[in-house]
Amino acid sequence: MALTTAPVPSAGTLRAMRRRFARAHAPGGDRAGTIVLAALGAYVVAGLVWWLTTRPATALADSAQLPGTDGWNPTWAWVVGAAAIAAGAAAAGAVGPLITSQEGGFWLLATPVGRAGMLRPILVVTFVVAATAGAAGGRLAAFAGAVAQWAPLTVGGAAVGVGVAATAVLTQSRVLPARTISVLQVLFSAVGIGGVVAAAAGLEIPVAATWTPVMVIAVITMALAAAALRACGRITAADLEEGADIAVSAGASIVGMDLSVLAGVVDDRAWRRIARRPTRPLPRGRTRALIRADFLRHLRRPSTFVVAAAAVAGAWTFGGMVSPTAGAWAQLAAAFVAATVFSAGLRELSSDPELAGMLGPDDRSLRLPLMVIPACAAAAVTVMTAPLVGWSAPALATTVIGSCCAAYRLRTRPRTTYDGLILVTGVGQLPIDLIRQKLRGPDILIATAILLAVAA
Repeated sequence: MALTTAPVPSAGTLRAMRRRFARAHAPGGDRAGTIVLAALGAYVVAGLVWWLTTRPATALADSAQLPGTDGWNPTWAWVVGAAAIAAGAAAAGAVGPLITSQEGGFWLLATPVGRAGMLRPILVVTFVVAATAGAAGGRLAAFAGAVAQWAPLTVGGAAVGVGVAATAVLTQSRVLPARTISVLQVLFSAVGIGGVVAAAAGLEIPVAATWTPVMVIAVITMALAAAALRACGRITAADLEEGADIAVSAGASIVGMDLSVLAGVVDDRAWRRIARRPTRPLPRGRTRALIRADFLRHLRRPSTFVVAAAAVAGAWTFGGMVSPTAGAWAQLAAAFVAATVFSAGLRELSSDPELAGMLGPDDRSLRLPLMVIPACAAAAVTVMTAPLVGWSAPALATTVIGSCCAAYRLRTRPRTTYDGLILVTGVGQLPIDLIRQKLRGPDILIATAILLAVAA
């Protein structure tokens, strides 16, 4: 008696089966509402494309807070382009860029079905998203450099976006070394910092707004994309599941308009990379122990100092080329960023009622010591950026107090609830209570910015 086995289905057959199952078990919906939402999305996208293609090259330089096109430095285009590439590399490295759920990895990728056939449609969608983001980055670079010939930069940005995604896929499939994306991120971050220094020093680096370099970049990108399409079948299931937590938390944060979900996952990843550290004794007093523990937190994770330094550099970069009022706002933003990143301990304590109850005293006695380090960071950033707006004691005190209060209210904000008051208007529902929750923190920042504008 001969033993026969059924042939292994192809990836296309499995995708067709999934689509048929999804259509058969999809809940009934309002077709008219779906059409209206699709039309609204198409209208918004078309409006954004029309706005980006019809604005003059000097749209940013001619704003009320900037000095105008006279002496405008095209080096800022290089800065924006390098920052966009570094950010894209960081996002691709954090997410994967190819990911799958645990269910998909168990039921599909663990079968004899060709893995490359299952991943190539996802990879094509990734390339489309990367091309769109790269094109937007290229257009913004043209705005930043006041480049009239923006089409080559936009197309080149799209090609670079696809190239970064393809490089990340080749890294994920072990064709390229594991540190390739990290090296790419550090390299273009250094290029962006060098561009800022060059622009601040008055050195002009012209932008080649021609099609020849774009064609060269496109050829390299096509080679990388073809290699990624060929090698994506070598990605292991563990690598595909590694970035799923970031993608899921990012989606949940966007839908729920609450970044704490994504921040929690990112923090968990960072602490796992840091791993173990030798313990150090804490003082006997509760207040001193809380301050000491908060200080050790930032010593063991020095990325907060990097973020604060970037905030100071950004304030100095934009403060020297804008009006005094906008310079004061840049200083306030830098102080708020410093106070926020140094108040991670306050956020963790406020989001864990069990830990607060175990420590004993009331919430205010626990939270105020954890604002000592953020207040010192905000004061240090304010002093370092004081030459931008003058050494006015009232303005500096307003900046420090406003940024600290805004960071305190933001970090101690309760979990978002979605069942509050909703106002029904003629154009739809207005979630009054949700807006109130989201304004906790930014309200103090807005009030401080108004005070600085009045005092300027």
